[in-house]
Amino acid sequence: MPRIAVISDIHSNIYALEVVLQDIQKRKNIDEIICLGDIVGYYPFPNECIELIREECSISMLGNHDAGVIGDEPSFYFNPTAYTMIQWTQDNIHTENRKWLTTLPRRKTIERNDISIYLVHGSPFKTFDYMDTYSDKQLKTMLKEAFEITKTDVLLVGHTHVPFKAKFKKHNFLNPGSIGQPRNGKPGAYYSIVNTSPYSTTMVHLKYDYKPVQEKMTDLNLPKSLSDRLNHGR
Repeated sequence: MPRIAVISDIHSNIYALEVVLQDIQKRKNIDEIICLGDIVGYYPFPNECIELIREECSISMLGNHDAGVIGDEPSFYFNPTAYTMIQWTQDNIHTENRKWLTTLPRRKTIERNDISIYLVHGSPFKTFDYMDTYSDKQLKTMLKEAFEITKTDVLLVGHTHVPFKAKFKKHNFLNPGSIGQPRNGKPGAYYSIVNTSPYSTTMVHLKYDYKPVQEKMTDLNLPKSLSDRLNHGR
């Protein structure tokens, strides 16, 4: 009965990542951890986060900020504040961690308990697209088209920083939300647990002290707007 912890969008926030990994460890019934990308970007602990992810995750996907750091995503795809942190990360990331980012896949299909699972940071349509919806009809159309592409039972994505799950016929869609920078209006760290037999999901929201992240940002004279987002979860 494999149980998978699904994490995404850490964004170099080591304090949030540590809280999530501690929660996973306490549960003692998680078989593996899968990361859907954006390990780096926005906050000032890229090496610490990469090294923990390398140690703890069975699979890690390439996110758009990860791609930006290794030069695989053009600067004009990022807003100026995001790109400031990509440049800062490029200057501060260890060589071996940068090299490891270059090995991460953009798409991957796995099987667990005869359930096929498609992994991608953004979308099966385009790896760094957002899977956002504004109505039930749009959601149904989006999921129909997505599962026609993936031909899998389950689709796991990140990128939006908003936890969300949905069902389309016999297929299941899950976005675990963001560990490092939530955007659903509720501060904290988010991840999900997938039970593969029978299929079910648990959405997890953890509170933690993010003031040390903000203090480090201030010490390094990094964008205050990114620090402020942690206060509001937006």
